[in-house]
Amino acid sequence: MSFEIEPRFRHLEELVVAAADKNLDGRMASYICRLGSVQICGNPERCVELILIARLADRSPKQIGSFLRRYFQRGVNYDCERICQLLYRFDSDWGHTFESFVTVNDHLKESVSSCYTVRNSVAHGGSQSIGPRILRQYYDASLEIVINLEETVR
Repeated sequence: MSFEIEPRFRHLEELVVAAADKNLDGRMASYICRLGSVQICGNPERCVELILIARLADRSPKQIGSFLRRYFQRGVNYDCERICQLLYRFDSDWGHTFESFVTVNDHLKESVSSCYTVRNSVAHGGSQSIGPRILRQYYDASLEIVINLEETVR
């Protein structure tokens, strides 16, 4: 994993571990899990940007790097489907490789989609929440997705 991405996951790992602390009040654990769902969804969004910029910006005219930085400023919910669509725009081999990975690992796609459902509920004032075990599952899925994405565009 690249040096830009690893600290992001290390920080999230600390949050996931904190949510599972047995000495934590249930209400506080719920808050941490809700926050974790938001951060777990936001992390791959930023990682997609970092990975593609690292791969393309230095090998392309400066206008490409500038375009990518502006493109990613608008923010997108990068579930597996959107990551796949984005990769196809750059390189059909990347798209096929990532799509094959997601097809074989459908549970990862489901975890990411479920995390977005929780995140959207939290972001819009809903009461949906998850426990530490599910938070860990979402974290692990997002980590596997990002690791595969990074390997795909190498």
